[in-house]
Amino acid sequence: MLRVLLGCIFVALPLVELALLIKTGQLIGFWATMGIVVGTGLLGAHVLMRQSWTTMRRMQEAVAKGQPPVAAVVDGAFLVVAGALLITPGLISDAVAILLLIPPVRQLAARWLVYAMMRRAQVSVGVFQAATEARGPHGPSRPPSGEGPVIEGEFERMDEKATGPHRRIGSDGV
Repeated sequence: MLRVLLGCIFVALPLVELALLIKTGQLIGFWATMGIVVGTGLLGAHVLMRQSWTTMRRMQEAVAKGQPPVAAVVDGAFLVVAGALLITPGLISDAVAILLLIPPVRQLAARWLVYAMMRRAQVSVGVFQAATEARGPHGPSRPPSGEGPVIEGEFERMDEKATGPHRRIGSDGV
């Protein structure tokens, strides 16, 4: 059912857009109609260029604060859709794009989209605990013997002065 509806929209919408552009050209003139189409196209290109940087900055700020950047991503996605709709010639797509440029309308559309996605989503949460660190009532405890990987090797601290190859410093400094 959804495929049929989307198919009808993708076939019918361009035809309706074309008919509306022709009727608008008859009412206000060819050059005025072309001015609207070119003007909204330039506005759409400007929105796309400007909002891509703004969205990236907002995402980085959210991550720096330790918050998930979901709001910035959803808001940016709607702004990209608005810019793309402004670039495409047509008055209906321009009207929808201009509505998406209004922040309260964009937030309402985002809430609706997230609600629709969550209603259809299947979410399951699992909690896993590492086998090498068991928590007791007084904090971490040692893992039971025989469990977990044993890694043997040598190490050298890079932040301390080198004392020569394989030379150890005793308690007396020598």
